[in-house]
Amino acid sequence: MYVTRVKTLGIEAVAAAFDDQYPVQEFRGLHCSLEYPVQAVQLPEVWLRYSDTAPLRQSGVAHVENTHPDSGVKVTPYTRWKFEGSWEFVIVALSSVERDRVYDELIATIAWSGFDSLRGRFRQYLENNDLINLTLRTDEIESTGESAEPGTPWGTDEVLYERTLNVDMIGDFVPDPETGLIVPLSRIQVVPTVDLALDGAARGEGFGEWH
Repeated sequence: MYVTRVKTLGIEAVAAAFDDQYPVQEFRGLHCSLEYPVQAVQLPEVWLRYSDTAPLRQSGVAHVENTHPDSGVKVTPYTRWKFEGSWEFVIVALSSVERDRVYDELIATIAWSGFDSLRGRFRQYLENNDLINLTLRTDEIESTGESAEPGTPWGTDEVLYERTLNVDMIGDFVPDPETGLIVPLSRIQVVPTVDLALDGAARGEGFGEWH
């Protein structure tokens, strides 16, 4: 459900930033995948992984929302779920210099995406997606190590150079209770209602309905 979409969002956001307009021509079309690279022609490449860093929780305390009671439509209760996790970007290249350059470009794209109009497409893509309400912690990016090991998946003795960075995130989503699919954010509407548990003064009578 949400894990698949969160991973896919990372891949798609990198592709949106490193397109044919990326400011560094050499890294336009940088390949990013959920699978470890097994062909030399794909390098350099970014391998993306996701892991939860906290339990999946319902938002609020005993919080339940209802679908809008449109004519002929069943009113269905649903819950909003909150998650915390991190993206792990593993840069794989055939030289340490190329690996470090890709690492620097990823840092720039993630950290400066709120200020750079071209690199900003990374953040814009995440904000404009219609399934996961996602916020990255772009003010803290953790480097979790590097390596250089001889041998490749395609059977040569070349050295593969790797370096990893982690970015934390929080987010929430709303699943359809019948299908388990994530409900598009654009279909979630806030509708004012009267809370009958409150007295007239608390409800603010005279100022319209609210909740």
